[in-house]
Amino acid sequence: MSAPNLTIKVEPAESGSVVYGALAAKTSNDPSNGQLSLVLTITNNEQSPVHLNQVTVSFVGPPNVSLSSITADLTIPSAQKKQWYFAPTNNIILPVPAPGAVALSLSCDGFSDPANIEMLLAPYVSPATGAGYPFPAKTNDLNQGEYWTGVSGAHGAAGGGTQLFAYDLLVRAYDPSTNSWPTLPPGADVANNESYYVWGKPIYSMGDGVVRQFKDGMPANTPPGFPSPTPNPVEGNHFYIQHGDDLALYAHFQAGKLNPALTSGPNPDGTGAPVVKGQLLGLAGNSGRSSEPHLHIQVNRTTIPWGGPPRPLPFNDIYVLDLSAVDPDTWPPNNDTPWSAVSAQGLPNAVSAIWPGALLLGRRIFWNWYGVLVWAWIIIIGGLMITPGGIDCIVCGPVLTRVIGVVSIALGVLGFVSRAVAGRAVARQRVARPQIDVKGDMHG
Repeated sequence: MSAPNLTIKVEPAESGSVVYGALAAKTSNDPSNGQLSLVLTITNNEQSPVHLNQVTVSFVGPPNVSLSSITADLTIPSAQKKQWYFAPTNNIILPVPAPGAVALSLSCDGFSDPANIEMLLAPYVSPATGAGYPFPAKTNDLNQGEYWTGVSGAHGAAGGGTQLFAYDLLVRAYDPSTNSWPTLPPGADVANNESYYVWGKPIYSMGDGVVRQFKDGMPANTPPGFPSPTPNPVEGNHFYIQHGDDLALYAHFQAGKLNPALTSGPNPDGTGAPVVKGQLLGLAGNSGRSSEPHLHIQVNRTTIPWGGPPRPLPFNDIYVLDLSAVDPDTWPPNNDTPWSAVSAQGLPNAVSAIWPGALLLGRRIFWNWYGVLVWAWIIIIGGLMITPGGIDCIVCGPVLTRVIGVVSIALGVLGFVSRAVAGRAVARQRVARPQIDVKGDMHG
């Protein structure tokens, strides 16, 4: 038989193009990239059921990106539609700029040819102001040595793929005894929620909006590990807030700590309260389907919880750095370390420290400018020594003065050249420290 007669709708898509989420570079010396995560809605136009066994994703145009063949197991009854979506291991990390188009081939049992669809591929542009959201936490709420942490492309695809771009955000601090970044202090009781660095951290709204749904009063789980049976709702104490076209979920708050101004809206169920960007939502907790205290956050293109396709969640005005490259002896962080500035981008696809504020000025900038001024001063003195009416060395005489001036200028120029060469060499050699063991488990 030839190809199956299928109608294929691809998400996330904007204006006829499949979109990927732009990701920040893991250090300022690394390239940025993109996350492609797909949800397919497939309609079976055949007279009998069709069984999908493989989805092949390939790319059209430069740069070259290897195709991905993903095993599938989905039966679609005749004249019905079903969804198929990436698992986290299927997420494709793209170079940026990415190829201009993506091609999908859906292979089905009993058909000699796959069903094919090709669409343009483009970076996602968020409808948020500045094409990105402010981070939902503040540096002032961190204690000495603490960092927010997260990673792109690692969250489970719960809810029909609606969480493919979601983040589980935790707070970590360096432990020199284990050379690692745990989520609670050394020797602390892992079964005590209050032991965790993130417990009780204030969480803030990423934008103006309106409360669509909330839940309060669910008790905290006993960490570590997911509770059994699974709590309902899985979001625990939470807010769904409509930020323009995006519906954002903020999940797993502490019970009784939601902002009461946002749970007393005009609707009969208390929803409908207006929200202002930066407004306190509640305190980070461990309610719902959560294995330890953290903040779960995501956005979807919908107005109904669990009702719409996923969208990338880009941030603005934060700094990120591969956690293994963070200098644990410097806090607050400064720009001596290669932190990556984030503008309309998601988190890197490596477990990264997140600094939701400005970096301090480090010593490197001072010494860089000091060296520049020294060499510039040597050149200026040399120029004055060869300029008529300039500086004369009475002991040396006019001829030797000019010779010294020429030598000074040459030394100054060589100094600038050597600094430029050394700077490039340092940039090439600066790499993340591989020995640090970063806890990479994610949470629901």
